[in-house]
Amino acid sequence: MGCVFQSTEDKCIFKIDWILSSGEHAKDEYVLYYYSNLSVPIGRFQNRVQLMGDILYNDGSLLLQDVQEADQGTYTCEIRLKGESQVFKKAVVLHVLPEEPKELMVHVGEMIRMGCVFQSTEVKHVTKVEWIFSGRRAKEELVFRYYHKLKMSVGHSRSWGHFQNRVNLVGDIFRNDGSIMLQGVRESDGGNYTCSIHLGNLVFKKTIVLHVSPEEPREW
Repeated sequence: MGCVFQSTEDKCIFKIDWILSSGEHAKDEYVLYYYSNLSVPIGRFQNRVQLMGDILYNDGSLLLQDVQEADQGTYTCEIRLKGESQVFKKAVVLHVLPEEPKELMVHVGEMIRMGCVFQSTEVKHVTKVEWIFSGRRAKEELVFRYYHKLKMSVGHSRSWGHFQNRVNLVGDIFRNDGSIMLQGVRESDGGNYTCSIHLGNLVFKKTIVLHVSPEEPREW
């Protein structure tokens, strides 16, 4: 969540406060404060928030990880400069999508969408997406890989092994969505699918259990 104080004055940040307002009847909640060169996350945000901006450039931007439904609301950033009574404020509204199911059921021959979305305030682009399959008997197998070439500003994707030509990326990479579609499901496709989304040095992982039922008999 961005918060930059654009100023021509050569003064440093003295204090930063990030506050969450989650509704009309809810009390405001401190998320993080910065003071005396110390950055302190508060309460349920401990271990999940950190300042990502460059303090020397009056940048108090915040990174929120492992986003939860209760994190939805309006985040207000307040920046104070040394020797100044003026307070710079900026509000950011965060909407949190419901979590995708972690267990899915499908019949042989059908297609299935497996969701994987990285909920993060980080502004970096996805650099890599990987899906790994682990069945009951088989060793881990690479299902699908997407990687982004920064120099060429293009992305490349490929499905692998017995998943080749049956898996497509259906998520919007620019929204940190690495969801895939598996077509022509086979009984041997049942197992665990682990998705990894990379944003720079941040990595989000999610595992989905896929249950495959035999093809239903046709009625004549």
